[in-house]
Amino acid sequence: MATEDKFIVAIELGSSKVTGIAGRKQPDGVTQILAFAQEPSTTFIRKGRINNVNKMTQCILNMKEKLEQQLQKSVSRVYVGIGGMGMHTVANTVVKHFDSKVEITQEMVDAMCDENRNTASPDRDILESVPQEYRLGTQVQTDPVGILSDGIEGHFLNIVANQSVREEIRNCFRTAGVAIADLPITVQALADAMLTEPEKRSGCVFVDMGAETTSVAVYKNNLLRHLAVIPLGGANVNRDIMSLQIEDDEAEELKLKYASAIADNSGEKRKPIVLRDGRHIDFDEFSGLVEARMEEIILNIKNQIALSKYDKGQLIGGLVITGGASHLKDIDKAFVRDTQFEKIRFVRNIRIPLRAGEFGEFNADGDCNSAIALLDKGEMNCCGGSLGQPTLFEEHKEPEQPVLTPEEQAEEEKRKAEAEALRLKQEAEAKAAAEAAERQRLKEEEERRRKERLRSGWKKVSNFFSKLVSEKDE
Repeated sequence: MATEDKFIVAIELGSSKVTGIAGRKQPDGVTQILAFAQEPSTTFIRKGRINNVNKMTQCILNMKEKLEQQLQKSVSRVYVGIGGMGMHTVANTVVKHFDSKVEITQEMVDAMCDENRNTASPDRDILESVPQEYRLGTQVQTDPVGILSDGIEGHFLNIVANQSVREEIRNCFRTAGVAIADLPITVQALADAMLTEPEKRSGCVFVDMGAETTSVAVYKNNLLRHLAVIPLGGANVNRDIMSLQIEDDEAEELKLKYASAIADNSGEKRKPIVLRDGRHIDFDEFSGLVEARMEEIILNIKNQIALSKYDKGQLIGGLVITGGASHLKDIDKAFVRDTQFEKIRFVRNIRIPLRAGEFGEFNADGDCNSAIALLDKGEMNCCGGSLGQPTLFEEHKEPEQPVLTPEEQAEEEKRKAEAEALRLKQEAEAKAAAEAAERQRLKEEEERRRKERLRSGWKKVSNFFSKLVSEKDE
């Protein structure tokens, strides 16, 4: 129970479950866990994206109630991780030229960063922008401030996602009456909590293998260089097993008991697997399904590494792999076979020191790693006062019109401005199209009349000559 009115709340929106935790960072560097709750999410989150807003909203209300009962304090706001299918990085370059050599200032760099963020397409949001390097003539710098140059070229890596992703999350939490303190990118938070400084500096590939998605992040020289979320995960293996006419819960049980990322090629005939209902399935067929799916996932990971333009010779830190789907037997051998990376580190638990107290086996299998990483990113107090009193968020809201945080207000104003700009653009395009259509119609009408006059003239000429010929014959 929280005895002080200060704690941070983080919620991870996973494809198999939603995890919420409340904690407090202690002076000794340990994070004390004060409350913990989980809800299954397979019916309303698919591949990391919300696909049923009503069920998502109800889940948020349930989560809030469970956390508040444990804390005996109200929750005013939360940190929510963002991720899911479709999130990836896009490189962008901004160039500035000057008439003469000038000293590069922080204001110039900030202006370039702002210009870069304004390059987002209408259907894509830039969730975060990571400056890569700045070129000043022949120099390449990560911090160009103070350098004299007649031009600067900024290279940025933008993490983008469909515009609806962030809006769907905000709308669900707004409907539930819970403010969002911030939306950290889950895979980044997790990588920061799991990777060592030498791994990030020397170069590595961070892989988070979840239920329905696999996130791949490439780091080099302490910077994110590439990120992508692959819409494949452990649940795909389950569905493949289910194709043998097996229910999902039994498919999960069989996967944990018999599955291997590499099928047994010893040539020995394995005994059939006996199902709960007494039926038998061929072991080779079962293991072949599992191996084929895992090979597909790993080859997709390999492809993302290739797209990053960094090879294993440059990524000295190797592969760092985590997530529930990475627990499969012989998966290390499958990664070596399919990626040719020999240096592989599997991470089961987060590096952040925890004090779980009454929660006993909290995070024993690592299923709360992402939520803990998100909590570690939090800085804003999420306590709204004693339970039963209005929260900081609820005190200032009108019915159906909750007060927004400054960030949310800015996002809402930006969204309205973009929507209005899009509406005006569509109206202008529609008007231009209508005018073009009218011009085309008039042109076609004039052409029709011209041809009609031409045919009439030829008819008169034809009649005239026919008459002449007739008179001559007479």
